[in-house]
Amino acid sequence: MSKIAGLGLLWLLGCEGVPPASSSGMLPCNSDDDCASQAMLRACVSGSCADPGCPLGTVYVGSGSFSRGCGAGEPDCEISAQPLHSVRIDHSLCISATELSVAQYRACGESGACPLSTALRCTPDLATWTDRAGPFEALPMTCLLWSEAAAACRFLGGRLPTEAEWEKAARGLDRRRYPWGNVQPLGCTAGINYAGGGSCPGVPWPATTAARQGAQRFSASRAFDMAGNVWEWVTDYYSATAYQECQSGCTDPLGPVTGVVRSRRGGSFSSSQFKELTTFWRDFHTPEAARSDNQGARCVFPR
Repeated sequence: MSKIAGLGLLWLLGCEGVPPASSSGMLPCNSDDDCASQAMLRACVSGSCADPGCPLGTVYVGSGSFSRGCGAGEPDCEISAQPLHSVRIDHSLCISATELSVAQYRACGESGACPLSTALRCTPDLATWTDRAGPFEALPMTCLLWSEAAAACRFLGGRLPTEAEWEKAARGLDRRRYPWGNVQPLGCTAGINYAGGGSCPGVPWPATTAARQGAQRFSASRAFDMAGNVWEWVTDYYSATAYQECQSGCTDPLGPVTGVVRSRRGGSFSSSQFKELTTFWRDFHTPEAARSDNQGARCVFPR
């Protein structure tokens, strides 16, 4: 990424990402996996765990292997997420700490890089887009077609994550059931926006880290709302057998090159079942033929 593009990315992402930790007291390492337990010191640089240098508003996901999917005996483990298997991500990346916002999509649209239409307000009550900038700019952008989400990420200097990249960012190296760990979702006061959360508002909440509280608010990579709020598009076409085809282990999987539906991950504010909030739950949606007011996106920025 050029210096100018990088500065534009910082402005568009805002200043609310989780800042990198100090590089003092660096520990030795042989790979990013050795640094994964060091809070915000995730990159193995010249043999030491160091600040990965991610753009402001993003968090680091190191290269290396992790356990993807789930075992047949686990609760809510659908056949499409089986078996539990090893996947290697052969590159490091930075992932947005929050979901793509209305303000970010508006900037893309005003530049001509993203389409603007009345269809972006796909429902009168829960869609977040408004024709003019107003009080909803910090909300996650919803009603997005896959191509629109992909265009917005390109405008920001990144792309949509692969399904494997998304799952590693959500679950980390410890095979956690939910992005925050293995404790059952507690609700909005714990930092998760979903329909089964009791006091949850029933609408998307802001794509921001400001004032967010609760022990279950972020994922293994310290990204927010990887469970609940809005579904997030990923790059892959959906295949029910993709995980089975990787059961012996694979590197940087991408799924089929063509298909009818695209994968999406993470659940939404309308999710009433815990299973949709798990790190291994796989869902899909028609990419260009239908819009949903619970459908959004998150971007990644390969290093």
